[in-house]
Amino acid sequence: MLFNSYGFLFLFLPLALAGYGICKWLGRKLWGEADKGRLGILFLLGASFVFYGWNRPAYLPILVCSMAVNYGLSWQMERTPHKKPMLAAGVLFNVGALACFKYLGTGDFVPLGVSFFTFTQIAFLMEYYRGSLKGVRALPYGLYVSFFPKIMQGPIALPEEMLPQFEDAPQKADWERIFRCLYLFLMGLFKKVLIADTLGKGVDFGYANLAALNAGDGLIVMLSYTLQLYFDFSGYCDMAMGIAGLFGFDLPLNFDSPYKASNMMEFWKRWHITLTRFFTKYLYIPLGGNRKGKARTYLNCLIIFLVSGIWHGAGLQFVVWGMMHGILFVATRAWKDFRREKGKEKDRENKIAHGICVLFTFLYVNGAWIFFRAPSVGEGLELFRRIFSGGFGKINWELAGCYNLDEFWYVIKVLGLDRLPCAHYILMFLFLALLLLAVFFGQNAVNIAKKAKPGVLNILIMTILLVWSVLSFSGVSSFLYVNF
Repeated sequence: MLFNSYGFLFLFLPLALAGYGICKWLGRKLWGEADKGRLGILFLLGASFVFYGWNRPAYLPILVCSMAVNYGLSWQMERTPHKKPMLAAGVLFNVGALACFKYLGTGDFVPLGVSFFTFTQIAFLMEYYRGSLKGVRALPYGLYVSFFPKIMQGPIALPEEMLPQFEDAPQKADWERIFRCLYLFLMGLFKKVLIADTLGKGVDFGYANLAALNAGDGLIVMLSYTLQLYFDFSGYCDMAMGIAGLFGFDLPLNFDSPYKASNMMEFWKRWHITLTRFFTKYLYIPLGGNRKGKARTYLNCLIIFLVSGIWHGAGLQFVVWGMMHGILFVATRAWKDFRREKGKEKDRENKIAHGICVLFTFLYVNGAWIFFRAPSVGEGLELFRRIFSGGFGKINWELAGCYNLDEFWYVIKVLGLDRLPCAHYILMFLFLALLLLAVFFGQNAVNIAKKAKPGVLNILIMTILLVWSVLSFSGVSSFLYVNF
């Protein structure tokens, strides 16, 4: 089930909210404060299972089996002084299952969100091994793994972030908080349905017709995927945070305006923040982190990006993508280390230098995303060839048409602009220009929602976002990161 579907928006979500509220009320009536929202948590666990198995019930036993094995290992870990064999068995089980489903030829039977719930459970076992978790009950644990807003694409929440919330679920509704969460959900829905999926049409056309692209076409396709991936994935995370907030729970921030980053290190502090945090805490630090000299530190960084590339997909193109990020990340870190040794680390960049660094980082990330999207390294290189040697000419007519939303084309016609020779291209350039302004100068959707107050203007904006998105549901696609 997708967030951007009629079934979720008009059936599942209202029923889940109503059922959760009723169960919390019933729990208080039956057991008073001793209930601590447990009946509501039990309902949410069942609702999460329904959500996960909605379109393909065969995935549900895989999730339940994984949860049972990992919880059993944690239970055993708590009762034995020899925790390391239990941890090793758990990591081997989780990584082995992930590799089996994603890389060893299981065809189209790849459980949704398998990467995300696998990482969630590795984090759970690691914290049990370190002794920071004890006596976790099955009910909060089950919801921690399967909570439906985050199970398919994250964010990758840590045990210490979610388990205390599920152990003592909130009892009273905060109506202003609910308003802000609904606002965030609708902004995320709009980002996915109207922005990301419109960009996706141009991207799909471009990669299906690489040989026909000139340099200008190639640049538009490259830029469109860079924007599509951001608005698609961050839109999902906005929706996930908004939905979780409607139930009274907080999910961690996963995106913080990443294309404003001035270097690769900053980019990974802003992009997929919870994945960076996971790899840092459970791989980079155990490998030695920065405690064993510069050479080892840089090697550890490269290993992280290699693993990240492999995690995203089995193709060599994902390794190329990971290494492109890793090489620039290490170069940036080495430069910062050099400046610190020379006592120049506190020197402030002027605005022009900062702008150049942001532009360079953005262009570099664009180039790396080519391999992330391309079906193979060869096709990624072909798009590069188109960009650098395809010659500049008139933008492909069909490519430009992918951005001509009917809603805006009517405005073009009313204003009489459709008679201009460039009319077919106006919306494409305007659409891309506005999105670039938004990612470089606009506020993060989460920050906008935090400041939102109930009022006529905001209610009008929310109504427009909802109606416009719902009317466009018939043309939407699945989220991109479902594939990872």
